[in-house]
Amino acid sequence: MLNRFLSFIKKHALNSEGNKWLLAVSGGMDSMVLLNLCHQADFDVSVAHCNFNLRGEESDADAQFVKDTCSRLKIPYFEKHFDTKSYASAHGISTQMAARDLRYAWFNELLKEQNLDQLAVAHHAQDNLETVLLNLARGTSISGLRGMLPKSENIIRPLLGFERDEIENFAKQEGIEWREDSSNASDNYKRNYLRHQIIPAFTELNAGFYATFQNTLEKNLEVERVFQEKINALKPYIEEVVDGYRFSKDQIIHSGIGAFQLSELLKPFGLNYEQSKELLVALGGISGKKFNTSSHQFLVDREYVFITAHQAKKFEPLLIEEGQGQFSLSQQTFEIKRLDGDSEVDRNPSNAFLDFNKLTFPLEVRAWEEGDYFFPLGMKGKKKLSDFMIDQKIPLNLKDQIRVLTSEENIVWVIGHRIDDRFKTNDQTKEVLSISRK
Repeated sequence: MLNRFLSFIKKHALNSEGNKWLLAVSGGMDSMVLLNLCHQADFDVSVAHCNFNLRGEESDADAQFVKDTCSRLKIPYFEKHFDTKSYASAHGISTQMAARDLRYAWFNELLKEQNLDQLAVAHHAQDNLETVLLNLARGTSISGLRGMLPKSENIIRPLLGFERDEIENFAKQEGIEWREDSSNASDNYKRNYLRHQIIPAFTELNAGFYATFQNTLEKNLEVERVFQEKINALKPYIEEVVDGYRFSKDQIIHSGIGAFQLSELLKPFGLNYEQSKELLVALGGISGKKFNTSSHQFLVDREYVFITAHQAKKFEPLLIEEGQGQFSLSQQTFEIKRLDGDSEVDRNPSNAFLDFNKLTFPLEVRAWEEGDYFFPLGMKGKKKLSDFMIDQKIPLNLKDQIRVLTSEENIVWVIGHRIDDRFKTNDQTKEVLSISRK
């Protein structure tokens, strides 16, 4: 299995020389096999374990098991506890969705903090089948019918080409220990219901169902690629104008595209399939019809449909006085401390450690502005903040949320991302101003 594992990684370009992986390890069979294979392959990995506190002592025992295994294998181990039920209640979502949100948010933090390249998860062929069937039950598009990909952004799935029986046989042959999650036996969860009730019925209809399913996914992936080429060819129809975007009504009508293609073309502006059907009808009607999404408004005019972004509430700057102990920003609280110059400095970009004597109070927290520049720590010379955000691959929809800390109009810290080199601590620093998330 190790050779097939390495071949799958090579085929899908999941690893490059010098890459460091973060493994999501629950302690279950799949993730323990992934850990074992990575160890055998001598990959540079760290392990992250989430304790969602949903199964009492059983959850704690899972965490201890994974921690002990990593200690024995001399692999870096990270663990975090979550109040999953409270999070689910506060956000009005299921515990399963809450657990997913919490773990991936933490994984992304770890990748950044520990300078790791990608997150490896132990999804296998049966997980992929369950995902497609769930998507089909909820309603989906082409992407939902081609299943999970071996690599999507910074997430890799090295076991996606393996069936669960293969993984179990390998675990038993290698003497790999794992923990059984008691909740897996219940049909209360949708995936378990599919696993125990629906998929066995398919295998009764077709003994080679998994192979047939894999072929279907490969066909759907090709269909998706052809479809995406068509959407890319339509993108020039969307023109950027002074206050937003527009597209010609006649051009869309004469292109003959349907509502699904239109919804995919306009997905960056939040238009869904049902709205796209209504918009197509409106193109042949009188002008003045409006459609609103969470982020944009569509206005059907005489010749064009104009797309404008909703005006976001203007961020009011915050002043930080000398001696102030904390401030709040985007529902997060930051703690401010004055430390001795010889205090240990944390280089985590989520926090800032600054030379106190280089600062002039009051400091100001404000929204970033076009034309802003600073001297990023670790870089030579100044850089436009807009260029820095591009380099950091900060998504367009998140750029408006970037805040900066300034001293006498000089950027001291792009909050959560990088301090300015001019305000860093050094051997001559007598006092440190520490700003960290509580």
